[in-house]
Amino acid sequence: MSESTDSIVYSLVACAGTLVLALLVVTFVVSATARRITLHRARVVQAWKRQGMRFVLGPAHANFLNRPRSIGSGGNGTLLLSADALRFAQVTPDREIVIPLRDIRRAVLARAFNGRRGGPFLIIERAIGDLTGFQIEQPERWADAINAALAGAASGASDSSSAARAPAPATAS
Repeated sequence: MSESTDSIVYSLVACAGTLVLALLVVTFVVSATARRITLHRARVVQAWKRQGMRFVLGPAHANFLNRPRSIGSGGNGTLLLSADALRFAQVTPDREIVIPLRDIRRAVLARAFNGRRGGPFLIIERAIGDLTGFQIEQPERWADAINAALAGAASGASDSSSAARAPAPATAS
């Protein structure tokens, strides 16, 4: 082989080796992250069970999105609808976001939210005016369950004005 052919072959081998190494690093990082999320979820679910929490729906893996950022900017974690609140245990930072049902106006669906497309996203309209979104499997099921819990809470309240809190799930864009 000539020197120019050898140079090209060596360059290709070095490039392929670098690519393989990069793919191995990415695979390791993704695996470690997935494992961390799985372990975090197991720990959180055990803690919720020890607290005697009644699970209405979930726990499920979700991605938290918020607008405006009054309770954080978002991240991966575990979503749970309990008898009295919507709970999200975020992986990083390790924290729990609790939105009491009394602070939720309704749950709706949106095709886009907070700069992201490809929904539908589960959107929680909070009484303070914030919108909190979750990217989750079966968002329609979650919206229905949250709105049903709100309707149940409203029917149990003595305040007749609270009965209008939970309209049927709507779709926003």
